[in-house]
Amino acid sequence: MYRPTNDFLFKKTFAASGQEDVTKALIEAILGREFTEITLTNPYTIEAYQAKGRPESTEVDLLARDSKGGYVTIEMQVQRDPFFLERVHYYAGGVYRKNYGRKAEQIIPENRYSSLKQVYSINILDFPLFPKDNEEGIRTFIYRDRENGEALMDIKTYNGIELTFVSLTNYNISEDDQFKHWWRFFKMEAPLEDAPDIVLKAYAEVDEVNLTEEERKMADLAQKYQDDFEAAVGTARYEGREEGRAEERYELVSTMHENGVSTEMIAEYTNMTPAEVKQILQASKLKLID
Repeated sequence: MYRPTNDFLFKKTFAASGQEDVTKALIEAILGREFTEITLTNPYTIEAYQAKGRPESTEVDLLARDSKGGYVTIEMQVQRDPFFLERVHYYAGGVYRKNYGRKAEQIIPENRYSSLKQVYSINILDFPLFPKDNEEGIRTFIYRDRENGEALMDIKTYNGIELTFVSLTNYNISEDDQFKHWWRFFKMEAPLEDAPDIVLKAYAEVDEVNLTEEERKMADLAQKYQDDFEAAVGTARYEGREEGRAEERYELVSTMHENGVSTEMIAEYTNMTPAEVKQILQASKLKLID
């Protein structure tokens, strides 16, 4: 069974033409506000996905506009990225500048900055991002005064950027929260009895029995890239730990030898053979020469 976090299936479910009602419901459940209308700016098609050949990592997964001209971006992130927050700001800033200078969007003629619109950046994460990730499942960040915490938008109305992070690893989702249904959907847990029809529609989109052969191939390909990435990261971590252990053994053996401990005693203490100890000591001498 595929999970909706699969890059291909996520775009098929939320970024395809005809899925605007599903996308709108997800956005409203996350942001806690109603939108009159949601229009997909760059709709997904299986032909466009096939043409790329692999999941794209340099663009947001979904870009939409609301009835007031504001933008909503949704990014599904399943792997850790050391510069993920920088990337979030980069995406949001790029979208924020999209309307700049467009006369049709200007509230005040000839004032190019009046064309800028609100941007809601939604980031759904399948890993813990914050140290206190277990406290809240959905967290939204805006500009606030550093001293008293007062929000800038409460002082002066303006169009800015909101960054929202949704944790799929956090089980602390309120029973009164509509997002609980979507949380179960992304975790591929059975829907609750009171799940809205729109959420059930999303379940049907990712159900393997409803996928065409071509869609299964695309879902498998996206999963393979994800698995390959995770395998590469896991191997790097393992090799890093092994290198660390080797360095620790090297330091321990060298120190014990310098303190007059015999080769046999070092071997017994470190659970190594005398030959391995001698090999490390030989390497130590070569290192000193270098």
